[in-house]
Amino acid sequence: MKIEAASVYQQKLRAPLLERSLSSGNPTYILKRAAPRLPTKLTAEKFVDAVKNIDTFIFDADGVLWLGEAALPGSARTVELLLSLNKRVIVLTNNATKSRALYAKKLAKLGFPAELNKNSLVNPAAVVAEVLSLAGIKSSGKKVYLIGAQGVRDELDEVGIEYFGFGPEPEDNSDGSAFMFDIKLDMKREEVGAVVVGYEKHFDYHKLMKAANYLQEPDCLFVATNEDETCPGPNPNIITPDAGPLVAAVRVASGRDPITVGKPNSPAFQYICRRWKIDPARTMMVGDRTNTDVQFGRDHGLKTLLVLSGCHQLEDIMENHVQGRDNMYVYQRNK
Repeated sequence: MKIEAASVYQQKLRAPLLERSLSSGNPTYILKRAAPRLPTKLTAEKFVDAVKNIDTFIFDADGVLWLGEAALPGSARTVELLLSLNKRVIVLTNNATKSRALYAKKLAKLGFPAELNKNSLVNPAAVVAEVLSLAGIKSSGKKVYLIGAQGVRDELDEVGIEYFGFGPEPEDNSDGSAFMFDIKLDMKREEVGAVVVGYEKHFDYHKLMKAANYLQEPDCLFVATNEDETCPGPNPNIITPDAGPLVAAVRVASGRDPITVGKPNSPAFQYICRRWKIDPARTMMVGDRTNTDVQFGRDHGLKTLLVLSGCHQLEDIMENHVQGRDNMYVYQRNK
C-alpha cells in the first residue's frame, strides 16, 4: 500500500467519517447519529455485565493508567483482570515523547502485566512513522523536518527515515530588528518530503518560520502527532501545553492543514486495524478526555468509557451537553 499525493491523502483523512471500509477486511459500517443523551455512570455491577460484551479494550495512558510517574490506583489490577478473562488490551496514547519500547518499560516498572509490551502499544510516533513509510518518503530520498521529541526520532529510526531540525536552534544571530524577514534553511525546500510537528519543548520562532517555509512546497506532507491542547500532570495548578498549540502555530503560519494521526483522527484507528482484527461493536475506548478519547470511540463506532482521573470531569460532560457538542452523544451502528 502506498499513500497518494499529499493533497489527495489529506483530503481523504479529513473527510467526515460517516462510511468507512477498512483495508484490513473489516466490513463497511455506517454510523448514524442517534438522539443525544447523557452517558450513564458505570457501577461495579454494570462493569461486570459490560465486560461480557467486549472483546477489546483500548486504554489511553496518561490520566488513565498512570499520572506522571505513578500508576493510578487499581489500573494495573484492572488490566490484569481483563487479560485473565482473555480480553485483548491495547494501549493507545497521544503522547509521542517516548517510543513504544520505552512505554513498555514504563508499564513494567509501574507493575502492569508483562503481556502489555511494545506490540500492545500504539502512539502517534509509531503512526507517523508508518504514514511516512506508506507515503514513500524513504524511497523518495527526501528528508523530514521534525519538530518533535525523542519518541518520534526513535520510531523514524526504526523504519529508516532520515530527519533533521529537532532540538534547540543555534544561537540567534539576527540583527535585533522587530521582524525576521529571512532565514537560512537547513535544506532546500524540494529536498524535504514532510514536516512533522509534535510536542517539543525547544519550539521557537525559528522552527515556526522554517516549518512554514518548507510547507510552501505543495508536495511536502504536513503531519502532526496530535492536537491535544494540554497534557495532564501531577500539579493541577500548572497548565502544561501539549502539541496542539505548536501544530496550530504552524497551521496558521503555513496556511496548510495537517494530517493529524493521534486521537480522535482516523490514522490511529487504521493503524490498529492493520494489526488487530477488531469488531468495533465489541470494542471499548477508555480515556480521560471527551474531545480525543471519547470522540475517537464515537467516530469509529466503539463503545466509550470516560474515567475522571485525568483531564475532563463531570462539569465538562454537562457543558458539552449544553453546548451541543457531540463527543458525548450515543451513536447507533448499522451494518
